[in-house]
Amino acid sequence: MRHKTSIIILSYNTLELLQLCVNSIREYTEVGTYEIIVVENASKDGSAEWLREQMDLRCIYNEENRGFPGGCNQGLTAATGRDLLLLNSDTVVTKDWLKNLRLALYSSARVGAVSCVTNYCSNSQQIEVPYERLEDMQAFAARHNVPNPALWRKRTTLVGFCYLFKREVFEKVGFLDERFSPGNFEDDDYSLRILQAGYDLLICQDTFIHHFGHGSFLKGGTEQEMLEKLKRAEALVERNQALFQEKWRVPEMYKAMEPEELRRYLQDASR
Repeated sequence: MRHKTSIIILSYNTLELLQLCVNSIREYTEVGTYEIIVVENASKDGSAEWLREQMDLRCIYNEENRGFPGGCNQGLTAATGRDLLLLNSDTVVTKDWLKNLRLALYSSARVGAVSCVTNYCSNSQQIEVPYERLEDMQAFAARHNVPNPALWRKRTTLVGFCYLFKREVFEKVGFLDERFSPGNFEDDDYSLRILQAGYDLLICQDTFIHHFGHGSFLKGGTEQEMLEKLKRAEALVERNQALFQEKWRVPEMYKAMEPEELRRYLQDASR
């Protein structure tokens, strides 16, 4: 039986971006090696109607927005793959993206999760790019995505825009923590839980996908509405950062720590 990855995508008022994302997976991922599970979080832009026409997708339709952690957990419950991938709807994948990520994920029993680099991200996962159009992006990515273990870097956290992990990790670590709904810091939390369980996290600098960023969070509206959304987003980050620190009580610069140093800190703190 072929190795299958469950790709879990949340949909919330990002129809055009969702279409780009799904179509890029269809074009740049080997048929038979994946399933796409879309969790539709009560969009008002026609996303649900479009999804119902897609025969190759497995879809979950929510009557209310369950947020990112809650929606991802629904997708994880439905997933049948040997490994699990949380992918933002505002991404466009590229040649050999999944093959390269799997190569790193299964390079060692110690590796628990991997992510890639992109044009828009935090956590040292953003790189300079030479393109302005998606067509040029694909040409850039095809040149960039050459497997090279020398470009795999251990990290203390991975960003959830593209987050691939083994099923055995999920079985040990569990679901995303829904206290961080609707989103922010659930990926840091999950990373620390994986690290605490004894696994390594890798950023694969040999793999690039495009990320628009804030695809649904800050989309649309008047200038005043955008400012209000931005204020709410900043307040949410502050709230969830406080929840994260209350849960973990890690040093402020935990992301800059060496992974083994942070692992020891977490293991000592849990005793």
